[in-house]
Amino acid sequence: MRSRYSAFVLQQFDYLIETHHPAYRGQLNVQQLAESTPAQWLALQVESHAMAGDAGNVRFLAWYRDSAGIDAIHEHSNFVQEDGKWFYTDGKMLTVKMPGRNDSCICGSGKKFKQCCLKK
Repeated sequence: MRSRYSAFVLQQFDYLIETHHPAYRGQLNVQQLAESTPAQWLALQVESHAMAGDAGNVRFLAWYRDSAGIDAIHEHSNFVQEDGKWFYTDGKMLTVKMPGRNDSCICGSGKKFKQCCLKK
């Protein structure tokens, strides 16, 4: 999951396609990924993860800022391992709960949300 988040941040869309399981990829292409990627990623928060044999899942929030403000992708993602490599298969989108103004900032700065990413 962390490598896929890093690929989104670095706009390495070929990597995202390569690590998306072919049976679940459909017609996904670099152009679609580029058009749907926010301009500024803020942080990745992994809430939970589990693995059972060659299957795994990760529940995460990927925080970003766009023209509408701060938001996140909150997802429960599924992965499978084949030939020693992990592939994203699918995921379920979850509701995003925004931090309160006095909560710790999502970026991990140690500051309050209102004095950090919310302020920018």
